[in-house]
Amino acid sequence: MLSAEGRAPAEDDREVAGSARRIATQTQHDGELARLQQELAALKHENSLLHEKLNAALDGTGICLWQGSIPTGELRVFNLQNFQVGDMAPHFEQWSAKLHPDDRAHAIGSYFAHLEGKTPFYEVEYRTISPAGEITWLWDRGRVVDRDADGKPLRIMGSHIDITQRKAYEQRLAERANSDALTGLLNRQGFGKAFTRQSSQGAGALLFIDLDDFKGINDQLGHACGDLVLQQMAAWLRLIMPGSALCGRYGGDEFVVYLHRDVSSHGLAQLADALIGRMRGYVPKPGCPQRVGLSIGIALWEEEPLTFLQALEIADRAMYEAKARGKQAWYLLRV
Repeated sequence: MLSAEGRAPAEDDREVAGSARRIATQTQHDGELARLQQELAALKHENSLLHEKLNAALDGTGICLWQGSIPTGELRVFNLQNFQVGDMAPHFEQWSAKLHPDDRAHAIGSYFAHLEGKTPFYEVEYRTISPAGEITWLWDRGRVVDRDADGKPLRIMGSHIDITQRKAYEQRLAERANSDALTGLLNRQGFGKAFTRQSSQGAGALLFIDLDDFKGINDQLGHACGDLVLQQMAAWLRLIMPGSALCGRYGGDEFVVYLHRDVSSHGLAQLADALIGRMRGYVPKPGCPQRVGLSIGIALWEEEPLTFLQALEIADRAMYEAKARGKQAWYLLRV
């Protein structure tokens, strides 16, 4: 028997059943999609809360957490701390390009030494340079957290801290440790270190300067006036000596100067005469007859460099020869 539309009842039943199954399947898919969307929203919310907790825990510490994909070179920083968006390099090549030239080999060498399994972790202090030329010091540490079946590193995680302020503080401490508080010149320790760093350049000269009759200034005019004399001497050294010279207060009323560029007996004589001339006309205190003189010993070497102690011993002998000649004089010993 055919229905009014010309179809058998069985065919109608099969079509209705198929439509019902499709509706049921679609409903099931819609329900599954809604459930997955709810789970995704819940995971995003949980991730947001975890991110907030991470930032709250690290806030003020300066610690930035980062992750690197080793095969692709992609870098990701999870929290910025005191940095701004765009400060962090998104790729290893961009990070290496920002490294200070003096630190690049050390930083990259430490990084790859860890990837190759030579060290248990990667750790280094280095400087980065911004496009504007600003220098930032970082302490960086990380380790590989994921490898493939062959043991090749896939992912590295770590943290870094901005230590620029700490480095500036250390620099100030070093400068204080190596400088004379009264005159601002290098002290004995600082002068010796600086001399050693530069003395491998061949020809050089060391001036050993002693203030004549300085004790009388302290005894008659007081130590405050004596301090002014020492400060004036330091000012003359800065004014008269070449910019490349090292100037220091060796102790008490003794000063030292190291010259390591274009030194000649004629040029040294001119410098010594200029210092003695300045002191000859100097009046420590108005109306006071007390005067101060200079005796200068000069050690000059033109070939093999001397150690600081060797140069100082020769310049000291030359200084006593200048005193023996009546003070207010200089004497040069050529090595």
